[in-house]
Amino acid sequence: MAKSELEVIQLLMKLIGHKTGEISKVTYTPQKMAFPMDSEGETHLPRSTPEEQGVDSAFIEKLFKSLYENNSCHMHKIMAVRNGHVIGECAFKPFDMDYWHVTHSMCKSVTGMAIGLLIYEGKIKLDDKVEDIFGRTGPLQYFFSKGLTVRHLLTMSSGVEFNEAGSVYSNDWRKQFLESQTKFTPGSAFEYNSMNSYMLSAIVTEVTGESMFDYLKPRLFEPLGIKRAFWESCPQNITKGGWGLYLRIEDMAKLGQLYLNNGKYDGKEILPEEWVRDATSMQIATGEVTSPGYGFQLWNSSSRLGAYTFNGMLGQNVYVFPDINMMVVTNAGNEDLFQKGNMSGTVHKLMSEAEVSDEPIPITKEVLAKQNSLKEFIRSAEDHPECRTSIAGGGWNKKKKRSTYGMSPKFRYLLMKCLDGVSYDMDDEGVGFMPLLVQVMHNNYTDGIKSVGFKLDGRTGAFFLLIKEGDTTHEIKCGFDGYRAVTDIDEHGEIYTISVVSEFSIDEYGRPVLRNEFYLMEDSTARVMNIYLGKREPLQHDTCFAFGKVKPPKNIGIRFDEIPGSGMLVDILNQFGHLDVGKGMSGFVINRLSDYGAIDALILAIRDTVRPKLHGRIHDKQEPLEYDSNGGTLTDTEAFADEDDAIMEDD
Repeated sequence: MAKSELEVIQLLMKLIGHKTGEISKVTYTPQKMAFPMDSEGETHLPRSTPEEQGVDSAFIEKLFKSLYENNSCHMHKIMAVRNGHVIGECAFKPFDMDYWHVTHSMCKSVTGMAIGLLIYEGKIKLDDKVEDIFGRTGPLQYFFSKGLTVRHLLTMSSGVEFNEAGSVYSNDWRKQFLESQTKFTPGSAFEYNSMNSYMLSAIVTEVTGESMFDYLKPRLFEPLGIKRAFWESCPQNITKGGWGLYLRIEDMAKLGQLYLNNGKYDGKEILPEEWVRDATSMQIATGEVTSPGYGFQLWNSSSRLGAYTFNGMLGQNVYVFPDINMMVVTNAGNEDLFQKGNMSGTVHKLMSEAEVSDEPIPITKEVLAKQNSLKEFIRSAEDHPECRTSIAGGGWNKKKKRSTYGMSPKFRYLLMKCLDGVSYDMDDEGVGFMPLLVQVMHNNYTDGIKSVGFKLDGRTGAFFLLIKEGDTTHEIKCGFDGYRAVTDIDEHGEIYTISVVSEFSIDEYGRPVLRNEFYLMEDSTARVMNIYLGKREPLQHDTCFAFGKVKPPKNIGIRFDEIPGSGMLVDILNQFGHLDVGKGMSGFVINRLSDYGAIDALILAIRDTVRPKLHGRIHDKQEPLEYDSNGGTLTDTEAFADEDDAIMEDD
């Protein structure tokens, strides 16, 4: 078993065992900053109606609605562009069209552009050997005898064993890559490996003396009017290249438009036409049916003639269709990997059927009705007037519509009031507030939730969750009745914006439940936190009001979930061979573990890690107050939960 696989399994075991804090072997340095509000110098693509660009508004509505109503797509934002004009755009509640979003591997295509610029400037060539760029010394000689070139990195055909897994156990990724063995002769096969993209970034730094992000600012980002972008770097201050870029969706569209315009933007040549032609052409076969070829850091599609995609996992894509001069750009939080998923399938299917005109479509009453229908759908999906974020059909999954029976506004306020100032100590301090994927991607691991408390602002009526992780307490405002509440939180020096949708309801056991959906406004993941209050027997809160007595429970239960969920994590591990049956001694071991059901147990453990359960007991020094229905303090009443209640059940 390769060292990288062992290190990943070790990290996974720590996460499953609810280890927290400094569990990574990679030095942590805070990088993620708050979204900059200053947009000075930013440019925008022109806007147009679909019909002005020869597209039927009904088709755009069908595309947007098909994705929005598919529960597995988890759409955040979408933009349709034709002839360089935005003809449709929507930020599905609670997301914001103007806010940046993580791009994941979509940024590999931007890394490819950086290499194109270096070639354009005459600083490197496609067939330059890595040994000529970094130097042939010491232990690297064996590796260099393999003849690895820039072209091999661009086409994902290096065959180098050191892959994404290496980012969790080494500070010097470049050294590890260069000293790694190869699985096959470079150029002879396709194997997706994000470290190829990282090494392209390292080449930019080696040749220019500056990070790839800084190199691209005056050459690419500024000419395209991209002002609000951020790209993470590795512990050696090399831009990650294969992931870590944050962009606004319109800026993603600008990058796609640059390639659609054969390297020109606003009439100015940014990249040579020859480079764009080669980059978007199939350079190597992938073996995938829907994405049969790979160019220079992008995927070729079979849906339309000449189609290609800047592809990032979980739904960060720029789908380009040159034969109709059109693009579809997406941000999402689904389980799509390598364009294999319901979102990409839907986009490619509908776009393969798209019919467009080279002339504007004349305006008629029927056309106006279609345009108004599209506008109404976008308005309802964005829901800007009230800033509401209630998701139609019962949340992420229509099959799990949440019950709100029996919860009157008066009783909800009484619950808030009796919880005000109360906190609960957790029995397991190894579970964090941030989604697991975010922790892994940013090497920013939780200190563990020590306590959960509540606060009611008597003046405004605002209700807050107080989540203590390590020595930091996050004060998170809850949004009720479909209204979102936005809070910035600081995770070890990195700033994240959280949009919260909350609701009190009664579950099937009669317990009050506070459900919170935490949407990371700039990320592809979301976190759900269900807080169960009270014992399993039905709560007769009407009786409580009749007697005018209620007080907080002594115990609470918490159930977390993450979207995308455990299936995505298992798919990623399988994709890179960490759970697959292999050959040799490691394959023998994996086979034996599989025979005894250990692999199935591991997968179940992963799922439990993504959906952990916690119990909390009221803080010892707190004496919970009792309130009557008018807000007065009582002295003697029945508690919602007895001390020994078993309060956690699957929701």
